[in-house]
Amino acid sequence: MKRAISRLSILLLLAAAGSANAQNLICRLAPGVTAQSLAVKYGINLIDFTPGAPFAIFEGSSDAVSNELQNDPGVVWLEDDEAVGSPEDQSKGKPTKGGGLPAVGTRSGLQKINKNILRQIGWSANIAASTGRTVHVAILDTGLGPKQTALWAKVDASMNTVEPGSPAYDIPHGTDSNGNGIPDEAVGHGTMIAGIIDQIAPNVRLNVARITDSDGIATGWSVIKGLAFAVSSKSEIANVSLGSLTNVPALSDVMEWCLANNLLIVAPIGNNDLQVICYPAKIEGALCVGGVDAINQKASFSNWNSNCAVSAPSVGFASQFWDGSLAIWSGTSFAAPVVAATIAEALRHSKASDPQSMIQATKSTGNQLIHMNPAYKNRMGVLVNFTRLVNYFNKP
Repeated sequence: MKRAISRLSILLLLAAAGSANAQNLICRLAPGVTAQSLAVKYGINLIDFTPGAPFAIFEGSSDAVSNELQNDPGVVWLEDDEAVGSPEDQSKGKPTKGGGLPAVGTRSGLQKINKNILRQIGWSANIAASTGRTVHVAILDTGLGPKQTALWAKVDASMNTVEPGSPAYDIPHGTDSNGNGIPDEAVGHGTMIAGIIDQIAPNVRLNVARITDSDGIATGWSVIKGLAFAVSSKSEIANVSLGSLTNVPALSDVMEWCLANNLLIVAPIGNNDLQVICYPAKIEGALCVGGVDAINQKASFSNWNSNCAVSAPSVGFASQFWDGSLAIWSGTSFAAPVVAATIAEALRHSKASDPQSMIQATKSTGNQLIHMNPAYKNRMGVLVNFTRLVNYFNKP
């Protein structure tokens, strides 16, 4: 049965988005089946496929051909490729620059600005600077600003699914994909996430995929291709700051494939101030991250739920911005990379681990949040603890 891919919000606030690519069809291929063979069999155009992964996208054809394709034994499932996402409402939560922030800053300078946040998670500069094995974190987002050369020096693989063949740059394009009159609402988001990971785990390597345009709009295919890229680039963790209150069937299936390939997906709970978990964080096997403020109380915008595994600071994090400067932004989207970086640092001091073990270790080493959040008892998870988690993985 054909399923429609739901809308996702890159920064967890939902808004209407068009379905410009609804005529295109995404499918998962059965083992041994090639996308090229299906294109020839049904006389349809193969738009793209994922080398080394069983996913492809075809140009839409007649309903009759679509029905035949979805019933073909070589196709596991078939989905419409629709518009995915809208950015965080910057009219309400716009990134801020200035206010005492230097125009350009080093990692150590940002660590000083964020010293209280780093203290909040039990961060250790000595551990972060110590030697360890190579660990890669994939950042599936708006890309990385070209002027942030120090961050690019940490990138071992990159891909642009929005403008194929172009660098995975996080830059404005004057794009208003969701038609709300505010262009480029998401520009800088991916760069800030990369900067947060760099502050917490400076020796972790990065793989960067641009899966959304500068307005925060992706397609189902760009998300799937980004996840396939994360696996093929040998990432052990993928930071996926997407969120939808509606189930996303195709991503659930792809999530299972990622877990089978030992890729942990870290995703935020959402910014709706509701007792719900947004997808993909809600998908079984993903690590759901909630947001707290400076005194470990639930951030005013953060969702909450009994299935939230862990929380992290999400208010006022300073990081690199797309244009080479620094900025401050808030949201559970920025709590997720705090957790992703902490787990990545722990893995640097141990052998590779399966996603479920990573999640259990993160939960078992965190700090309790109940006393600061009696109204949200057992609905915010634990506060991630950097030093405890590293020591847990580093034990004999």
